Amino acid sequence: MTTYLPQKSIPEKWMKAAVVGSLWAVIEIVLGSMLHNLKVPMAGTALSFITVYMVIAFFQLWPVKGMIWRAGLICALMKSLSPSAIILGPMAGILSEALLLELLIRFTGRNVVAYMLGGALAVFSALMQKAITFLILYGWDIVKLLENMYRFAVRRLQIDNIPPEYALGVLALIYLVSGGIASAAGYMAGKKFVTGKNSTNAPSLQPQAKGSLFNHSRKQNYSVVMLLIIFLLLIAGLLIIGESKLHVSALFTLIFTGGMYWRYKNNMRFLRKPAFWLQLTIILLFSAIFFKGISVDSFFTRQGWITGLHMVFRALVLLSAFSGISNELKNPVVKNILYQRGLKNLYQSVEIAFSALPGLMNAFSTNKKAVLGFRKLTHTMLRSSHSLLKQFTEMEKNRPDVYILTGDVDEGKTSAAREIVSSLQSRGCVIEGFFSAGQKEHPGHQRYFVEDIHSGQQKLLCSQNPAAGTLRTGRFYFSEEGLQYGRDILLQAPDKSPHLVVVDELGPLELNDRGWTPALERLLQQSSIPHLWIVREKLVKVIMRKWHIGDVTIFNLKKDSAEEIAEQLDEQLSRIRSR
Repeated sequence: MTTYLPQKSIPEKWMKAAVVGSLWAVIEIVLGSMLHNLKVPMAGTALSFITVYMVIAFFQLWPVKGMIWRAGLICALMKSLSPSAIILGPMAGILSEALLLELLIRFTGRNVVAYMLGGALAVFSALMQKAITFLILYGWDIVKLLENMYRFAVRRLQIDNIPPEYALGVLALIYLVSGGIASAAGYMAGKKFVTGKNSTNAPSLQPQAKGSLFNHSRKQNYSVVMLLIIFLLLIAGLLIIGESKLHVSALFTLIFTGGMYWRYKNNMRFLRKPAFWLQLTIILLFSAIFFKGISVDSFFTRQGWITGLHMVFRALVLLSAFSGISNELKNPVVKNILYQRGLKNLYQSVEIAFSALPGLMNAFSTNKKAVLGFRKLTHTMLRSSHSLLKQFTEMEKNRPDVYILTGDVDEGKTSAAREIVSSLQSRGCVIEGFFSAGQKEHPGHQRYFVEDIHSGQQKLLCSQNPAAGTLRTGRFYFSEEGLQYGRDILLQAPDKSPHLVVVDELGPLELNDRGWTPALERLLQQSSIPHLWIVREKLVKVIMRKWHIGDVTIFNLKKDSAEEIAEQLDEQLSRIRSR
Protein backbone atom coordinates (compact mmCIF):
# COMPACT_ATOMS: atom_id res chain seq x y z
CA MET A 1 0.00 0.00 0.00
CA THR A 2 1.46 3.33 -1.11
CA THR A 3 1.85 6.20 1.35
CA TYR A 4 1.52 9.67 -0.13
CA LEU A 5 2.80 12.64 1.92
CA PRO A 6 2.08 15.93 0.13
CA GLN A 7 4.05 19.01 1.13
CA LYS A 8 1.56 21.86 1.23
CA SER A 9 2.56 25.29 -0.01
CA ILE A 10 3.56 27.75 2.68
CA PRO A 11 0.93 30.50 3.21
CA GLU A 12 1.99 33.99 2.17
CA LYS A 13 2.16 35.35 5.73
CA TRP A 14 4.54 32.54 6.73
CA MET A 15 6.62 33.16 3.63
CA LYS A 16 6.96 36.86 4.43
CA ALA A 17 7.68 36.00 8.06
CA ALA A 18 10.48 33.73 6.79
CA VAL A 19 11.99 36.69 4.92
CA VAL A 20 11.80 39.00 7.93
CA GLY A 21 12.91 36.22 10.30
CA SER A 22 15.99 35.40 8.24
CA LEU A 23 17.00 39.08 8.05
CA TRP A 24 16.31 39.48 11.77
CA ALA A 25 18.58 36.51 12.44
CA VAL A 26 21.34 38.18 10.42
CA ILE A 27 21.10 41.21 12.72
CA GLU A 28 21.20 39.00 15.82
CA ILE A 29 24.20 37.02 14.57
CA VAL A 30 26.31 39.52 12.58
CA LEU A 31 25.56 42.75 14.43
CA GLY A 32 25.24 41.01 17.80
CA SER A 33 28.65 39.39 17.40
CA MET A 34 30.16 42.69 16.31
CA LEU A 35 28.79 44.57 19.35
CA HIS A 36 29.92 41.78 21.65
CA ASN A 37 33.43 41.61 20.17
CA LEU A 38 33.80 45.41 20.39
CA LYS A 39 32.80 45.20 24.09
CA VAL A 40 30.08 47.82 23.53
CA PRO A 41 28.38 48.66 26.86
CA MET A 42 24.73 47.57 27.01
CA ALA A 43 25.18 45.67 23.74
CA GLY A 44 21.94 43.72 24.30
CA THR A 45 19.95 46.92 24.72
CA ALA A 46 21.53 48.43 21.60
CA LEU A 47 20.62 45.29 19.68
CA SER A 48 17.02 45.48 20.92
CA PHE A 49 16.86 49.13 19.78
CA ILE A 50 18.09 48.21 16.30
CA THR A 51 15.81 45.18 15.91
CA VAL A 52 12.72 47.18 16.97
CA TYR A 53 13.69 49.83 14.42
CA MET A 54 14.08 47.18 11.72
CA VAL A 55 10.91 45.21 12.48
CA ILE A 56 8.69 48.33 12.53
CA ALA A 57 10.24 49.42 9.21
CA PHE A 58 9.45 46.01 7.71
CA PHE A 59 5.89 46.19 8.99
CA GLN A 60 5.36 49.31 6.85
CA LEU A 61 6.41 47.29 3.83
CA TRP A 62 4.26 44.25 4.71
CA PRO A 63 1.55 45.21 7.26
CA VAL A 64 0.42 41.58 7.59
CA LYS A 65 -1.46 40.54 10.71
CA GLY A 66 0.55 38.02 12.71
CA MET A 67 3.76 38.51 10.71
CA ILE A 68 5.82 39.97 13.57
CA TRP A 69 5.34 37.13 16.06
CA ARG A 70 5.91 34.57 13.30
CA ALA A 71 9.13 36.32 12.26
CA GLY A 72 10.24 36.43 15.90
CA LEU A 73 9.54 32.73 16.34
CA ILE A 74 11.47 31.87 13.17
CA CYS A 75 14.40 34.06 14.26
CA ALA A 76 14.39 32.50 17.74
CA LEU A 77 14.51 29.00 16.29
CA MET A 78 17.31 30.02 13.94
CA LYS A 79 19.12 31.43 16.96
CA SER A 80 18.86 27.96 18.52
CA LEU A 81 21.71 26.82 16.27
CA SER A 82 23.94 29.67 17.33
CA PRO A 83 27.41 28.53 18.41
CA SER A 84 26.64 30.12 21.78
CA ALA A 85 26.39 27.55 24.55
CA ILE A 86 23.36 29.13 26.23
CA ILE A 87 20.52 29.71 23.77
CA LEU A 88 17.45 29.89 26.01
CA GLY A 89 18.01 33.49 27.13
CA PRO A 90 18.50 35.01 23.65
CA MET A 91 15.59 32.97 22.28
CA ALA A 92 13.32 34.20 25.08
CA GLY A 93 14.42 37.79 24.44
CA ILE A 94 13.65 37.61 20.71
CA LEU A 95 10.25 36.01 21.33
CA SER A 96 9.26 38.52 24.01
CA GLU A 97 10.15 41.46 21.74
CA ALA A 98 8.12 39.99 18.87
CA LEU A 99 5.09 39.16 21.02
CA LEU A 100 5.00 42.58 22.70
CA LEU A 101 5.16 44.37 19.34
CA GLU A 102 2.50 42.09 17.85
CA LEU A 103 0.12 42.44 20.82
CA LEU A 104 0.36 46.24 21.06
CA ILE A 105 -0.21 46.68 17.32
CA ARG A 106 -3.03 44.11 17.36
CA PHE A 107 -4.93 45.82 20.19
CA THR A 108 -4.19 49.50 19.55
CA GLY A 109 -4.13 49.61 15.75
CA ARG A 110 -1.60 50.28 13.00
CA ASN A 111 -0.50 53.77 13.92
CA VAL A 112 2.65 55.46 15.12
CA VAL A 113 1.40 55.59 18.73
CA ALA A 114 0.88 51.81 18.77
CA TYR A 115 4.32 51.27 17.24
CA MET A 116 5.93 53.52 19.86
CA LEU A 117 4.15 51.78 22.73
CA GLY A 118 5.10 48.36 21.38
CA GLY A 119 8.68 49.42 20.77
CA ALA A 120 8.95 50.96 24.25
CA LEU A 121 7.84 47.72 25.89
CA ALA A 122 9.99 45.59 23.57
CA VAL A 123 13.20 47.46 24.45
CA PHE A 124 12.14 47.61 28.11
CA SER A 125 11.77 43.83 27.99
CA ALA A 126 15.56 43.66 27.41
CA LEU A 127 16.04 45.28 30.83
CA MET A 128 13.45 42.99 32.39
CA GLN A 129 15.13 39.96 30.84
CA LYS A 130 18.47 40.98 32.37
CA ALA A 131 16.84 41.47 35.76
CA ILE A 132 15.01 38.15 35.58
CA THR A 133 18.16 36.35 34.40
CA PHE A 134 20.13 37.82 37.32
CA LEU A 135 17.36 36.84 39.74
CA ILE A 136 17.15 33.30 38.37
CA LEU A 137 20.92 32.85 38.46
CA TYR A 138 21.60 34.18 41.93
CA GLY A 139 18.22 33.98 43.72
CA TRP A 140 16.51 36.57 45.93
CA ASP A 141 19.71 37.14 47.90
CA ILE A 142 21.02 39.20 45.01
CA VAL A 143 18.17 41.71 45.55
CA LYS A 144 19.19 42.32 49.16
CA LEU A 145 22.85 42.54 48.13
CA LEU A 146 22.14 45.15 45.43
CA GLU A 147 19.92 47.13 47.79
CA ASN A 148 22.69 47.27 50.42
CA MET A 149 25.23 48.28 47.78
CA TYR A 150 22.91 51.03 46.55
CA ARG A 151 22.31 52.39 50.06
CA PHE A 152 26.07 52.41 50.72
CA ALA A 153 26.68 54.30 47.45
CA VAL A 154 24.03 57.00 48.08
CA ARG A 155 25.34 57.56 51.63
CA ARG A 156 28.83 58.06 50.26
CA LEU A 157 27.49 60.50 47.68
CA GLN A 158 25.33 62.19 50.34
CA ILE A 159 22.11 61.72 48.38
CA ASP A 160 20.24 59.67 50.97
CA ASN A 161 16.90 61.19 49.95
CA ILE A 162 16.79 59.18 46.68
CA PRO A 163 15.28 55.72 47.37
CA PRO A 164 16.14 52.71 45.11
CA GLU A 165 12.69 52.82 43.52
CA TYR A 166 13.42 56.24 42.02
CA ALA A 167 16.68 55.07 40.49
CA LEU A 168 14.94 52.03 38.97
CA GLY A 169 12.20 54.30 37.64
CA VAL A 170 14.72 56.55 35.89
CA LEU A 171 16.45 53.52 34.37
CA ALA A 172 13.13 52.09 33.19
CA LEU A 173 12.16 55.45 31.68
CA ILE A 174 15.41 55.54 29.67
CA TYR A 175 14.62 52.11 28.19
CA LEU A 176 10.99 52.97 27.46
CA VAL A 177 11.84 56.27 25.77
CA SER A 178 14.61 54.69 23.67
CA GLY A 179 12.18 51.97 22.52
CA GLY A 180 9.62 54.58 21.52
CA ILE A 181 12.26 56.50 19.59
CA ALA A 182 13.38 53.30 17.82
CA SER A 183 9.80 52.57 16.72
CA ALA A 184 9.14 56.12 15.53
CA ALA A 185 12.40 56.13 13.54
CA GLY A 186 11.62 52.72 12.07
CA TYR A 187 8.11 53.86 11.12
CA MET A 188 9.47 56.91 9.29
CA ALA A 189 12.21 54.89 7.57
CA GLY A 190 9.71 52.27 6.43
CA LYS A 191 7.23 54.85 5.15
CA LYS A 192 9.96 56.71 3.32
CA PHE A 193 11.10 53.51 1.68
CA VAL A 194 7.58 52.47 0.64
CA THR A 195 6.68 55.86 -0.85
CA GLY A 196 10.07 56.48 -2.46
CA LYS A 197 11.69 55.03 -5.55
CA ASN A 198 13.97 52.26 -4.41
CA SER A 199 16.17 49.85 -6.26
CA THR A 200 15.29 46.19 -5.84
CA ASN A 201 18.92 45.08 -5.88
CA ALA A 202 19.58 42.44 -3.25
CA PRO A 203 22.53 40.39 -2.06
CA SER A 204 23.37 37.48 -4.33
CA LEU A 205 22.23 34.32 -2.58
CA GLN A 206 22.78 30.64 -3.19
CA PRO A 207 19.95 28.86 -1.33
CA GLN A 208 20.72 25.50 0.21
CA ALA A 209 18.71 22.30 -0.10
CA LYS A 210 19.57 21.21 3.40
CA GLY A 211 17.68 22.65 6.34
CA SER A 212 20.01 23.08 9.28
CA LEU A 213 17.47 23.36 12.06
CA PHE A 214 15.93 19.96 11.51
CA ASN A 215 19.09 18.38 10.23
CA HIS A 216 19.23 14.74 11.32
CA SER A 217 22.75 13.74 12.17
CA ARG A 218 24.03 10.93 14.31
CA LYS A 219 27.19 12.75 15.28
CA GLN A 220 25.42 13.99 18.39
CA ASN A 221 24.26 11.59 21.12
CA TYR A 222 20.93 13.13 22.00
CA SER A 223 18.68 11.68 24.67
CA VAL A 224 15.13 12.60 25.63
CA VAL A 225 15.70 10.71 28.89
CA MET A 226 18.76 12.86 29.59
CA LEU A 227 16.68 15.99 29.03
CA LEU A 228 14.25 14.82 31.74
CA ILE A 229 17.11 13.87 34.09
CA ILE A 230 18.67 17.34 33.75
CA PHE A 231 15.35 18.99 34.64
CA LEU A 232 14.97 16.79 37.71
CA LEU A 233 18.58 17.33 38.83
CA LEU A 234 18.18 21.07 38.34
CA ILE A 235 15.16 21.16 40.64
CA ALA A 236 16.94 18.94 43.18
CA GLY A 237 20.06 21.09 42.99
CA LEU A 238 18.19 24.32 43.65
CA LEU A 239 16.53 22.74 46.70
CA ILE A 240 19.86 21.40 48.00
CA ILE A 241 21.64 24.74 47.56
CA GLY A 242 18.76 26.61 49.16
CA GLU A 243 18.25 24.33 52.15
CA SER A 244 21.45 22.37 52.81
CA LYS A 245 24.73 23.20 54.50
CA LEU A 246 27.56 24.73 52.54
CA HIS A 247 29.66 21.56 52.16
CA VAL A 248 26.66 19.58 50.82
CA SER A 249 25.89 22.34 48.30
CA ALA A 250 29.54 22.47 47.25
CA LEU A 251 29.70 18.70 46.72
CA PHE A 252 26.52 18.63 44.61
CA THR A 253 27.71 21.59 42.52
CA LEU A 254 31.08 19.98 41.88
CA ILE A 255 29.61 16.61 40.86
CA PHE A 256 26.80 18.10 38.72
CA THR A 257 28.99 20.68 36.95
CA GLY A 258 31.71 18.09 36.36
CA GLY A 259 29.22 15.61 34.93
CA MET A 260 27.69 18.21 32.62
CA TYR A 261 31.14 19.30 31.45
CA TRP A 262 32.02 15.69 30.68
CA ARG A 263 28.89 15.19 28.55
CA TYR A 264 28.47 18.69 27.04
CA LYS A 265 32.05 19.96 26.83
CA ASN A 266 31.43 22.19 23.81
CA ASN A 267 28.37 23.77 25.43
CA MET A 268 30.22 24.45 28.68
CA ARG A 269 32.77 26.80 27.12
CA PHE A 270 31.75 29.53 29.55
CA LEU A 271 33.73 27.68 32.24
CA ARG A 272 36.91 28.39 30.27
CA LYS A 273 36.31 32.16 30.13
CA PRO A 274 38.17 34.31 32.72
CA ALA A 275 35.38 36.92 32.53
CA PHE A 276 32.87 34.40 33.86
CA TRP A 277 34.98 33.56 36.91
CA LEU A 278 35.71 37.25 37.43
CA GLN A 279 31.96 37.93 37.58
CA LEU A 280 31.46 35.16 40.17
CA THR A 281 34.42 36.45 42.19
CA ILE A 282 32.98 39.97 42.26
CA ILE A 283 29.58 38.63 43.36
CA LEU A 284 31.26 36.64 46.13
CA LEU A 285 33.39 39.58 47.37
CA PHE A 286 30.51 42.05 47.24
CA SER A 287 28.35 39.61 49.17
CA ALA A 288 31.05 39.23 51.85
CA ILE A 289 31.30 43.02 52.16
CA PHE A 290 27.77 44.32 51.67
CA PHE A 291 25.30 41.50 52.44
CA LYS A 292 25.07 42.35 56.16
CA GLY A 293 26.19 45.92 55.68
CA ILE A 294 29.72 47.18 56.27
CA SER A 295 30.75 46.72 59.89
CA VAL A 296 33.32 48.77 61.76
CA ASP A 297 34.63 45.64 63.47
CA SER A 298 34.84 43.40 60.40
CA PHE A 299 35.15 44.34 56.73
CA PHE A 300 34.04 40.84 55.62
CA THR A 301 31.20 38.95 57.30
CA ARG A 302 30.90 35.20 57.68
CA GLN A 303 27.23 35.26 56.65
CA GLY A 304 28.17 37.31 53.60
CA TRP A 305 30.77 34.71 52.53
CA ILE A 306 28.27 31.85 52.96
CA THR A 307 25.52 33.67 51.07
CA GLY A 308 27.94 34.59 48.28
CA LEU A 309 29.10 30.99 47.89
CA HIS A 310 25.50 29.79 47.74
CA MET A 311 24.83 32.32 44.95
CA VAL A 312 27.95 31.14 43.07
CA PHE A 313 26.88 27.47 43.43
CA ARG A 314 23.37 28.32 42.22
CA ALA A 315 24.73 30.12 39.14
CA LEU A 316 27.05 27.21 38.26
CA VAL A 317 24.25 24.64 38.56
CA LEU A 318 21.78 26.73 36.55
CA LEU A 319 24.22 27.58 33.75
CA SER A 320 25.40 23.96 33.53
CA ALA A 321 21.80 22.72 33.39
CA PHE A 322 20.81 25.31 30.76
CA SER A 323 23.82 24.27 28.65
CA GLY A 324 22.66 20.66 28.70
CA ILE A 325 19.02 21.58 28.07
CA SER A 326 20.02 23.85 25.16
CA ASN A 327 21.92 20.96 23.61
CA GLU A 328 19.14 18.39 24.12
CA LEU A 329 16.53 20.76 22.64
CA LYS A 330 18.40 20.33 19.34
CA ASN A 331 17.45 16.66 19.47
CA PRO A 332 15.80 15.67 16.16
CA VAL A 333 13.18 13.75 18.16
CA VAL A 334 12.21 16.93 20.05
CA LYS A 335 12.19 19.03 16.91
CA ASN A 336 10.14 16.51 14.94
CA ILE A 337 7.31 17.11 17.41
CA LEU A 338 6.85 20.46 15.65
CA TYR A 339 6.23 18.65 12.39
CA GLN A 340 4.07 15.88 13.80
CA ARG A 341 1.82 18.22 15.80
CA GLY A 342 0.55 20.18 12.82
CA LEU A 343 3.27 22.84 12.74
CA LYS A 344 4.39 22.15 9.18
CA ASN A 345 4.16 25.83 8.22
CA LEU A 346 6.64 26.71 10.94
CA TYR A 347 8.89 23.77 10.02
CA GLN A 348 8.97 24.69 6.34
CA SER A 349 9.30 28.44 6.95
CA VAL A 350 12.34 27.91 9.15
CA GLU A 351 13.84 25.61 6.51
CA ILE A 352 13.61 28.19 3.72
CA ALA A 353 14.82 30.95 6.05
CA PHE A 354 17.87 28.82 6.87
CA SER A 355 18.51 28.22 3.18
CA ALA A 356 19.17 31.95 2.69
CA LEU A 357 21.15 32.51 5.89
CA PRO A 358 24.67 31.69 4.56
CA GLY A 359 24.25 34.06 1.61
CA LEU A 360 22.82 36.83 3.77
CA MET A 361 25.53 36.38 6.40
CA ASN A 362 28.22 36.64 3.75
CA ALA A 363 26.60 39.67 2.10
CA PHE A 364 26.22 41.70 5.27
CA SER A 365 29.26 40.56 7.26
CA THR A 366 31.57 41.55 4.40
CA ASN A 367 29.91 44.95 4.04
CA LYS A 368 31.04 46.52 7.34
CA LYS A 369 30.06 50.05 6.36
CA ALA A 370 26.45 49.04 5.75
CA VAL A 371 26.31 47.15 9.04
CA LEU A 372 27.73 50.02 11.07
CA GLY A 373 25.15 52.45 9.67
CA PHE A 374 21.86 50.77 10.58
CA ARG A 375 19.79 53.24 8.52
CA LYS A 376 21.65 52.09 5.41
CA LEU A 377 21.43 48.53 6.68
CA THR A 378 17.65 48.88 7.00
CA HIS A 379 17.25 50.13 3.44
CA THR A 380 19.54 47.39 2.17
CA MET A 381 17.44 44.76 3.91
CA LEU A 382 14.17 46.30 2.75
CA ARG A 383 15.51 46.23 -0.81
CA SER A 384 16.46 42.59 -0.27
CA SER A 385 13.00 41.58 0.96
CA HIS A 386 11.19 41.40 -2.37
CA SER A 387 14.07 39.52 -3.96
CA LEU A 388 14.17 37.10 -1.05
CA LEU A 389 10.42 36.55 -1.19
CA LYS A 390 10.68 35.80 -4.90
CA GLN A 391 13.54 33.34 -4.32
CA PHE A 392 11.68 31.62 -1.49
CA THR A 393 8.58 31.29 -3.69
CA GLU A 394 10.67 29.79 -6.49
CA MET A 395 12.30 27.37 -4.06
CA GLU A 396 8.90 26.18 -2.89
CA LYS A 397 7.66 25.74 -6.45
CA ASN A 398 10.76 23.85 -7.61
CA ARG A 399 11.17 21.39 -4.74
CA PRO A 400 11.66 17.98 -6.40
CA ASP A 401 9.18 15.21 -5.68
CA VAL A 402 10.77 12.18 -4.04
CA TYR A 403 9.71 8.53 -4.25
CA ILE A 404 11.08 6.24 -1.56
CA LEU A 405 11.39 2.49 -2.03
CA THR A 406 11.72 0.88 1.38
CA GLY A 407 11.95 -2.48 3.07
CA ASP A 408 14.00 -4.35 5.63
CA VAL A 409 17.70 -5.21 5.31
CA ASP A 410 18.30 -7.90 2.63
CA GLU A 411 14.64 -7.80 1.56
CA GLY A 412 15.58 -7.23 -2.07
CA LYS A 413 15.28 -3.46 -2.39
CA THR A 414 17.99 -3.19 -5.05
CA SER A 415 16.56 -6.09 -7.07
CA ALA A 416 13.12 -4.47 -6.95
CA ALA A 417 14.65 -1.13 -7.96
CA ARG A 418 16.25 -2.84 -11.01
CA GLU A 419 12.86 -4.24 -12.06
CA ILE A 420 11.20 -0.87 -11.60
CA VAL A 421 13.87 0.99 -13.59
CA SER A 422 13.80 -1.61 -16.38
CA SER A 423 10.00 -1.36 -16.61
CA LEU A 424 10.10 2.45 -16.70
CA GLN A 425 12.82 2.47 -19.36
CA SER A 426 10.73 0.18 -21.53
CA ARG A 427 7.97 2.83 -21.33
CA GLY A 428 10.32 5.55 -22.61
CA CYS A 429 11.43 6.98 -19.28
CA VAL A 430 14.98 8.43 -19.18
CA ILE A 431 16.66 7.46 -15.91
CA GLU A 432 20.00 8.41 -14.40
CA GLY A 433 21.60 7.46 -11.09
CA PHE A 434 23.08 4.26 -9.71
CA PHE A 435 22.44 0.96 -7.94
CA SER A 436 24.42 -0.53 -5.06
CA ALA A 437 25.21 -3.96 -6.53
CA GLY A 438 26.02 -6.61 -3.91
CA GLN A 439 28.51 -9.43 -4.41
CA LYS A 440 29.65 -12.13 -1.97
CA GLU A 441 33.45 -12.39 -1.56
CA HIS A 442 33.23 -15.64 0.43
CA PRO A 443 30.80 -17.04 3.03
CA GLY A 444 29.95 -14.39 5.60
CA HIS A 445 31.62 -11.55 3.69
CA GLN A 446 30.07 -9.22 1.13
CA ARG A 447 31.03 -6.20 -0.90
CA TYR A 448 29.06 -3.61 -2.87
CA PHE A 449 29.69 -1.77 -6.14
CA VAL A 450 28.35 1.54 -7.45
CA GLU A 451 26.70 0.65 -10.77
CA ASP A 452 25.91 3.48 -13.20
CA ILE A 453 22.35 2.88 -14.50
CA HIS A 454 23.13 4.51 -17.84
CA SER A 455 26.45 2.79 -18.69
CA GLY A 456 26.42 -0.26 -16.44
CA GLN A 457 29.98 0.51 -15.34
CA GLN A 458 30.84 -0.49 -11.75
CA LYS A 459 33.32 0.66 -9.12
CA LEU A 460 33.91 -0.82 -5.67
CA LEU A 461 31.90 1.04 -3.03
CA CYS A 462 32.54 -0.87 0.18
CA SER A 463 33.70 -4.17 1.61
CA GLN A 464 34.19 -5.87 4.94
CA ASN A 465 37.88 -5.96 4.12
CA PRO A 466 39.72 -3.00 5.77
CA ALA A 467 41.86 -2.68 2.63
CA ALA A 468 38.78 -1.45 0.75
CA GLY A 469 38.96 1.99 2.32
CA THR A 470 39.50 4.04 5.46
CA LEU A 471 35.92 5.30 5.99
CA ARG A 472 34.15 2.79 8.21
CA THR A 473 30.43 2.52 8.94
CA GLY A 474 29.20 -0.54 10.80
CA ARG A 475 30.99 -3.58 9.44
CA PHE A 476 31.84 -2.00 6.05
CA TYR A 477 34.85 0.00 4.87
CA PHE A 478 34.03 2.53 2.13
CA SER A 479 36.21 3.39 -0.84
CA GLU A 480 36.57 7.12 -1.49
CA GLU A 481 36.98 6.36 -5.19
CA GLY A 482 33.63 4.54 -5.25
CA LEU A 483 31.92 7.31 -3.29
CA GLN A 484 33.26 9.96 -5.66
CA TYR A 485 32.12 7.91 -8.65
CA GLY A 486 28.57 7.89 -7.30
CA ARG A 487 28.69 11.62 -6.53
CA ASP A 488 29.86 12.37 -10.08
CA ILE A 489 26.93 10.38 -11.49
CA LEU A 490 24.51 12.52 -9.46
CA LEU A 491 26.19 15.81 -10.34
CA GLN A 492 26.19 15.00 -14.06
CA ALA A 493 22.59 13.76 -14.12
CA PRO A 494 20.88 17.14 -14.91
CA ASP A 495 22.98 17.52 -18.09
CA LYS A 496 21.24 14.40 -19.50
CA SER A 497 17.70 15.71 -18.85
CA PRO A 498 16.41 12.57 -17.12
CA HIS A 499 12.83 12.01 -15.99
CA LEU A 500 14.01 10.34 -12.77
CA VAL A 501 17.21 10.10 -10.69
CA VAL A 502 17.79 6.90 -8.68
CA VAL A 503 19.92 6.85 -5.51
CA ASP A 504 20.62 3.41 -4.04
CA GLU A 505 20.85 3.77 -1.12
CA LEU A 506 20.61 6.49 1.55
CA GLY A 507 21.57 5.51 5.08
CA PRO A 508 23.82 6.23 8.09
CA LEU A 509 26.58 7.83 6.01
CA GLU A 510 24.17 10.40 4.59
CA LEU A 511 22.69 11.10 8.03
CA ASN A 512 26.21 12.09 9.06
CA ASP A 513 26.56 14.41 6.01
CA ARG A 514 28.89 12.00 4.23
CA GLY A 515 28.43 9.48 1.44
CA TRP A 516 26.17 10.89 -1.29
CA THR A 517 25.13 13.94 0.75
CA PRO A 518 27.39 16.64 -0.83
CA ALA A 519 26.33 15.75 -4.38
CA LEU A 520 22.70 15.13 -3.44
CA GLU A 521 22.39 18.54 -1.82
CA ARG A 522 23.70 20.26 -4.95
CA LEU A 523 21.36 18.24 -7.13
CA LEU A 524 18.33 19.10 -4.98
CA GLN A 525 19.38 22.73 -4.99
CA GLN A 526 19.89 23.05 -8.74
CA SER A 527 17.21 20.83 -10.24
CA SER A 528 13.55 19.89 -9.78
CA ILE A 529 14.03 16.43 -11.33
CA PRO A 530 12.09 13.77 -9.34
CA HIS A 531 14.11 11.23 -7.34
CA LEU A 532 13.74 7.57 -6.40
CA TRP A 533 15.55 6.83 -3.14
CA ILE A 534 16.15 3.36 -1.72
CA VAL A 535 16.03 3.56 2.08
CA ARG A 536 15.80 1.07 4.94
CA GLU A 537 12.38 1.12 6.58
CA LYS A 538 13.58 2.34 9.99
CA LEU A 539 15.39 5.32 8.42
CA VAL A 540 12.61 6.60 6.16
CA LYS A 541 11.34 9.40 8.42
CA VAL A 542 14.73 10.89 9.25
CA ILE A 543 15.92 10.65 5.66
CA MET A 544 12.83 12.34 4.18
CA ARG A 545 13.12 15.22 6.67
CA LYS A 546 16.84 15.79 6.31
CA TRP A 547 16.38 17.82 3.12
CA HIS A 548 13.93 20.45 1.92
CA ILE A 549 12.05 18.40 -0.68
CA GLY A 550 8.62 18.30 -2.31
CA ASP A 551 5.88 15.67 -2.16
CA VAL A 552 6.98 12.28 -0.85
CA THR A 553 5.54 8.93 -1.95
CA ILE A 554 6.62 5.83 -0.02
CA PHE A 555 6.51 2.37 -1.61
CA ASN A 556 6.97 -0.58 0.74
CA LEU A 557 8.08 -3.94 -0.66
CA LYS A 558 5.95 -5.69 1.95
CA LYS A 559 2.83 -4.24 0.34
CA ASP A 560 3.73 -3.28 -3.25
CA SER A 561 5.17 -5.38 -6.06
CA ALA A 562 7.84 -3.98 -8.39
CA GLU A 563 5.44 -3.91 -11.35
CA GLU A 564 2.74 -2.09 -9.37
CA ILE A 565 5.30 0.48 -8.24
CA ALA A 566 6.53 0.94 -11.82
CA GLU A 567 2.96 1.57 -13.05
CA GLN A 568 2.33 4.16 -10.34
CA LEU A 569 5.66 5.85 -10.98
CA ASP A 570 5.05 5.98 -14.73
CA GLU A 571 1.68 7.60 -14.16
CA GLN A 572 3.05 10.19 -11.74
CA LEU A 573 6.13 10.99 -13.83
CA SER A 574 3.92 11.47 -16.89
CA ARG A 575 1.80 13.92 -14.89
CA ILE A 576 4.93 15.85 -13.81
CA ARG A 577 6.21 16.04 -17.42
CA SER A 578 2.88 17.43 -18.61
CA ARG A 579 2.86 20.35 -16.13
